[in-house]
Amino acid sequence: MRSENGHSSPVPQPVLQQTRPGLGTYVTVGVAGLPEVEAESALERAFAAIARVDAVMSFHSGDSDLARLHAAPVGVAVEVCADTMAVLQCADRLYRLSGGSFDVTVAPALVREGGLPAPASGTGNPDPRARWADVELLPDNRVVSRRSVWIDLGGIAKGYAVDRAIEALQLPSAASGQVNAGGDLRVSGPDIQAVSLRVPGHPESTHPVIELREASLASSATDAPQAVHFTGSDHRAVVSGRFVSVVAPTCMVADGLTKVVLAEGSNLETVLAACDATAYLYAPVSGWKILGGEKR
Repeated sequence: MRSENGHSSPVPQPVLQQTRPGLGTYVTVGVAGLPEVEAESALERAFAAIARVDAVMSFHSGDSDLARLHAAPVGVAVEVCADTMAVLQCADRLYRLSGGSFDVTVAPALVREGGLPAPASGTGNPDPRARWADVELLPDNRVVSRRSVWIDLGGIAKGYAVDRAIEALQLPSAASGQVNAGGDLRVSGPDIQAVSLRVPGHPESTHPVIELREASLASSATDAPQAVHFTGSDHRAVVSGRFVSVVAPTCMVADGLTKVVLAEGSNLETVLAACDATAYLYAPVSGWKILGGEKR
């Protein structure tokens, strides 16, 4: 295209977006600022990255890293892939920061309450006393447990998959991308995206709107028919009726922190500050509350 002064002007590139099932929900990946052929390739790379994470960290599949961990005898180290180890290391950090409020060994409580289907057969029976403190992360991507545990990474791995998908897009600095997996959202590039914090059961006019640029957002609510969130320390169901959105540099951290905020531990502000995160918490009685550093 030529402008009136004779110089070439850039041709705007259309937004390409696709939605596919994955991670137990629907995943939408979009890019802008790329030629169509390059955009299509970027989307395929992103969906492939999501599929890899979904496969190795599935709680239900009999051949995932988690299934092998569940089936291993107590005290026997199991080698996992680098992606699984990265998520376990983040889970370990959040466990320590939150004083045990975030604990990925709450899977037995989720199964008992109907919030999570039982894992594949042959995975052994978890010790009811088991907590994340009984799991040790070793060099060379090895994991060992001192008690029989069931680990569910559903509260953090979805965010990690979103992060890996953004990386897989391989976008130039002028292009923009976004990945949304059932409310776990990450945006990349120069564009600013307005996001409505949609509280279930509330009219749209009451939803606050925040702006994201080169950031991630994850949301969780406690309005399901059965309990889906439990505190790590005592495996107690979180009080219902709450909604939270967390903004953080990575979607994995934002995803994990939603569970910490819903449990409302005593050191919540310290945890959010350590993760450079901001939380938007809604409760029926008190309304909206902003926690952490609102830096964005």
